[in-house]
Amino acid sequence: MDPFALSEGETIATVPAEDPGEGPADDPQPALRHRVWREPVDPPRATLAVLSGVMSNTAWFRPLAERWRAMGYRVVGLERRGSGLNHWSARPPQEHDQGLEDVPSAQALIGDALRELEHARAPGRPLVVVGWCWGAILGIHVALRLLDAADPEGGIDGLALLTPGIRPSAQVLARMRALAEQAKGLPPARPALESPITDEMFTAGPALDGFIRRDDARWRRFSPRFLEVSTKLSMAARMRLRKLATPVPLPMFVALAEDDATTDNAAILADLARLPENHVSVTSLPGAHGLQFDAPRALAERLDAWARDALGV
Repeated sequence: MDPFALSEGETIATVPAEDPGEGPADDPQPALRHRVWREPVDPPRATLAVLSGVMSNTAWFRPLAERWRAMGYRVVGLERRGSGLNHWSARPPQEHDQGLEDVPSAQALIGDALRELEHARAPGRPLVVVGWCWGAILGIHVALRLLDAADPEGGIDGLALLTPGIRPSAQVLARMRALAEQAKGLPPARPALESPITDEMFTAGPALDGFIRRDDARWRRFSPRFLEVSTKLSMAARMRLRKLATPVPLPMFVALAEDDATTDNAAILADLARLPENHVSVTSLPGAHGLQFDAPRALAERLDAWARDALGV
């Protein structure tokens, strides 16, 4: 799998830059490139809007996106600023200053995803936000914002969390605490902190050398400011998880990996147990954190079965 070659049906779209207007001067809204796997049927069954992890980007969803597209879904890769298609390695030289592994604020992350989503979702069709790894944290916040939207056409119908990073493993948590100490005194925007997740934690299969290690756009470092924003988003996501169940429960699908070295699956299951029983469908698959590499067919089929049952698509 070539990290630089587009797959069948995959296109690149751009949301233009916006004038920040009354917003803070350090929180601009730049042009954002994102991926769209256009559905082979009209209309699509639903839009699956995918959010990647910190190190990864939406190209890592290809093993799933290709299958979901063949099933009749539109798949949209909501690409973070400074990541993937918006990383310095994918930009012209004059735009390299936009590619630092940094983000000005939590609102910038949420707002960027919403801008891309508004641009790319299929009008009038159901929407499922799909967050993988750290993207599950951002996905919860995006889902809550969509639930609060006054326009029913701009709402959300389901949320899928794939090997969600809302509860890091003891190993990853210890590394994050060490990074917080290391960050003290560093310039907030400098990408000087090593990722607490290593390449080997995603998969031991052929995608490790054949794709992950070949992806120059992956974040191997990030800034102290990103660490601070991410930590706050994670804590808020855990606290706000129950809001997805009121006043009307949002259907949720959760996939856990049996050999996941990055997440605390027991803690995640405890969080989910506090939600209404018929609100969440949980499945577990053999494999490491990168289930899209270790079990793409099974994962694609299980989300599809959930969408048929819970959403009627």
